[in-house]
Amino acid sequence: MKTVQAFFFVVSEEKFALCPNCASHLAYHSRTIRPLKDISGTKKRYNIRVLRCDIDSCPTIYHRELPDIIVPYKRYGAESIEEAISQGNTHITVSADNSTIWRWRKWFKLNAIYIIMALMSVIVMIGDNVESSSLSILKNNSNNPIETIKELVSRRVKWLNETVRILVNSSKWIFNRSAFLPG
Repeated sequence: MKTVQAFFFVVSEEKFALCPNCASHLAYHSRTIRPLKDISGTKKRYNIRVLRCDIDSCPTIYHRELPDIIVPYKRYGAESIEEAISQGNTHITVSADNSTIWRWRKWFKLNAIYIIMALMSVIVMIGDNVESSSLSILKNNSNNPIETIKELVSRRVKWLNETVRILVNSSKWIFNRSAFLPG
Protein backbone atom coordinates (compact mmCIF):
# COMPACT_ATOMS: atom_id res chain seq x y z
CA MET A 1 0.00 0.00 0.00
CA LYS A 2 1.51 3.30 -1.11
CA THR A 3 1.08 6.31 1.17
CA VAL A 4 0.59 9.71 -0.37
CA GLN A 5 2.28 12.70 1.22
CA ALA A 6 1.17 16.26 0.77
CA PHE A 7 3.31 19.26 1.66
CA PHE A 8 1.88 22.55 2.95
CA PHE A 9 3.65 25.84 3.52
CA VAL A 10 1.90 27.59 6.43
CA VAL A 11 1.69 31.38 6.14
CA SER A 12 0.46 33.37 9.12
CA GLU A 13 -1.96 36.26 8.72
CA GLU A 14 -0.66 37.89 11.90
CA LYS A 15 1.53 40.97 11.51
CA PHE A 16 3.40 40.21 14.74
CA ALA A 17 3.21 37.62 17.50
CA LEU A 18 3.43 37.92 21.27
CA CYS A 19 4.98 35.39 23.61
CA PRO A 20 2.25 33.48 25.49
CA ASN A 21 4.49 33.39 28.59
CA CYS A 22 5.74 36.96 28.97
CA ALA A 23 3.83 38.90 26.25
CA SER A 24 7.03 40.24 24.68
CA HIS A 25 7.66 40.29 20.93
CA LEU A 26 8.34 37.04 19.09
CA ALA A 27 10.71 37.29 16.14
CA TYR A 28 11.11 34.88 13.23
CA HIS A 29 13.87 32.34 13.90
CA SER A 30 13.50 29.49 11.41
CA ARG A 31 11.08 26.98 9.92
CA THR A 32 10.50 23.33 10.74
CA ILE A 33 8.59 20.46 9.18
CA ARG A 34 5.67 19.06 11.18
CA PRO A 35 4.21 15.75 9.93
CA LEU A 36 0.52 15.09 10.49
CA LYS A 37 -2.03 12.48 9.38
CA ASP A 38 -5.51 13.60 8.41
CA ILE A 39 -8.78 11.76 9.07
CA SER A 40 -8.27 9.51 6.03
CA GLY A 41 -4.76 8.55 7.15
CA THR A 42 -3.00 10.64 4.48
CA LYS A 43 0.35 11.90 5.66
CA LYS A 44 0.80 15.64 5.31
CA ARG A 45 3.82 17.76 6.08
CA TYR A 46 3.44 21.32 7.29
CA ASN A 47 6.26 23.82 7.02
CA ILE A 48 5.72 26.03 10.08
CA ARG A 49 7.55 28.98 11.60
CA VAL A 50 9.68 28.80 14.73
CA LEU A 51 9.61 32.07 16.65
CA ARG A 52 12.05 33.29 19.30
CA CYS A 53 11.11 35.35 22.35
CA ASP A 54 13.03 38.63 22.74
CA ILE A 55 13.44 38.05 26.49
CA ASP A 56 16.27 35.61 27.19
CA SER A 57 14.95 34.87 30.69
CA CYS A 58 11.55 33.72 29.36
CA PRO A 59 10.81 30.12 30.42
CA THR A 60 10.14 29.13 26.81
CA ILE A 61 12.35 30.97 24.34
CA TYR A 62 11.28 29.14 21.18
CA HIS A 63 7.67 28.75 20.03
CA ARG A 64 6.21 26.97 17.02
CA GLU A 65 3.37 28.72 15.25
CA LEU A 66 0.90 25.88 14.87
CA PRO A 67 -2.19 25.98 12.68
CA ASP A 68 -5.29 25.16 14.71
CA ILE A 69 -5.64 21.77 13.04
CA ILE A 70 -2.59 20.56 14.99
CA VAL A 71 -2.80 19.31 18.57
CA PRO A 72 0.61 19.61 20.26
CA TYR A 73 2.47 16.28 20.51
CA LYS A 74 -0.17 14.39 18.53
CA ARG A 75 0.52 12.87 15.11
CA TYR A 76 -3.05 13.10 13.83
CA GLY A 77 -5.06 16.24 13.15
CA ALA A 78 -7.51 17.73 15.63
CA GLU A 79 -10.45 16.63 13.46
CA SER A 80 -9.43 12.97 13.79
CA ILE A 81 -8.94 13.14 17.55
CA GLU A 82 -12.17 15.08 18.05
CA GLU A 83 -14.18 12.51 16.10
CA ALA A 84 -12.67 9.57 18.00
CA ILE A 85 -13.32 11.25 21.37
CA SER A 86 -16.84 12.45 20.49
CA GLN A 87 -18.22 9.39 18.74
CA GLY A 88 -17.72 6.86 21.52
CA ASN A 89 -18.03 3.39 20.03
CA THR A 90 -20.39 4.42 17.23
CA HIS A 91 -19.49 5.06 13.59
CA ILE A 92 -15.86 6.30 13.46
CA THR A 93 -14.33 7.25 10.11
CA VAL A 94 -10.85 7.98 11.44
CA SER A 95 -8.13 5.96 9.75
CA ALA A 96 -6.25 5.07 12.94
CA ASP A 97 -5.77 1.78 14.70
CA ASN A 98 -7.78 0.89 17.79
CA SER A 99 -4.87 1.33 20.19
CA THR A 100 -4.32 4.91 18.98
CA ILE A 101 -8.01 5.73 19.39
CA TRP A 102 -7.93 4.14 22.86
CA ARG A 103 -4.93 6.33 23.84
CA TRP A 104 -6.70 9.50 22.62
CA ARG A 105 -9.76 8.65 24.69
CA LYS A 106 -7.65 7.86 27.74
CA TRP A 107 -5.72 11.16 27.28
CA PHE A 108 -8.99 13.09 27.09
CA LYS A 109 -10.53 11.28 30.08
CA LEU A 110 -7.45 11.99 32.21
CA ASN A 111 -7.32 15.67 31.18
CA ALA A 112 -11.01 16.64 30.78
CA ILE A 113 -11.40 18.23 34.23
CA TYR A 114 -8.15 20.15 33.82
CA ILE A 115 -9.23 21.38 30.37
CA ILE A 116 -12.59 22.59 31.74
CA MET A 117 -10.97 24.37 34.69
CA ALA A 118 -8.28 25.92 32.46
CA LEU A 119 -10.96 27.22 30.08
CA MET A 120 -12.84 28.69 33.03
CA SER A 121 -9.67 30.40 34.26
CA VAL A 122 -9.24 31.98 30.82
CA ILE A 123 -12.83 33.23 31.05
CA VAL A 124 -11.98 34.80 34.40
CA MET A 125 -8.79 36.36 32.95
CA ILE A 126 -10.70 38.01 30.12
CA GLY A 127 -13.26 39.32 32.60
CA ASP A 128 -16.35 37.35 31.62
CA ASN A 129 -19.07 36.92 34.25
CA VAL A 130 -18.22 33.49 35.65
CA GLU A 131 -21.20 33.34 38.01
CA SER A 132 -23.87 33.50 35.35
CA SER A 133 -22.33 31.77 32.35
CA SER A 134 -19.64 29.23 33.26
CA LEU A 135 -21.16 27.87 36.44
CA SER A 136 -24.53 27.29 34.77
CA ILE A 137 -22.73 25.46 31.95
CA LEU A 138 -21.06 23.19 34.54
CA LYS A 139 -24.36 22.45 36.25
CA ASN A 140 -26.15 21.64 32.98
CA ASN A 141 -23.41 19.32 31.68
CA SER A 142 -21.90 17.94 34.88
CA ASN A 143 -21.73 14.37 33.55
CA ASN A 144 -20.57 15.17 30.02
CA PRO A 145 -17.19 16.91 29.76
CA ILE A 146 -17.37 17.15 25.95
CA GLU A 147 -20.65 19.09 26.10
CA THR A 148 -19.23 21.33 28.83
CA ILE A 149 -16.17 22.13 26.72
CA LYS A 150 -18.30 22.73 23.61
CA GLU A 151 -20.35 25.30 25.51
CA LEU A 152 -17.31 26.95 27.12
CA VAL A 153 -15.68 27.50 23.72
CA SER A 154 -19.05 28.21 22.01
CA ARG A 155 -18.50 25.59 19.32
CA ARG A 156 -20.44 22.49 18.39
CA VAL A 157 -17.95 21.36 15.72
CA LYS A 158 -14.19 21.89 15.72
CA TRP A 159 -14.39 22.40 19.47
CA LEU A 160 -11.02 20.68 19.98
CA ASN A 161 -9.32 23.13 17.55
CA GLU A 162 -10.71 26.08 19.53
CA THR A 163 -9.88 24.52 22.90
CA VAL A 164 -6.27 23.86 21.87
CA ARG A 165 -5.90 27.40 20.48
CA ILE A 166 -7.22 28.98 23.68
CA LEU A 167 -5.17 26.83 26.06
CA VAL A 168 -1.90 26.98 24.11
CA ASN A 169 -2.13 30.76 23.61
CA SER A 170 -2.82 31.30 27.31
CA SER A 171 0.05 28.97 28.39
CA LYS A 172 -2.35 26.50 29.99
CA TRP A 173 -1.71 23.51 27.72
CA ILE A 174 -0.41 20.43 29.56
CA PHE A 175 2.78 19.19 27.96
CA ASN A 176 3.32 15.45 28.02
CA ARG A 177 7.03 15.22 27.48
CA SER A 178 9.56 12.77 28.72
CA ALA A 179 13.29 12.92 28.45
CA PHE A 180 16.06 10.38 28.62
CA LEU A 181 18.62 11.37 31.21
CA PRO A 182 21.79 9.28 31.05
CA GLY A 183 22.82 7.93 34.44
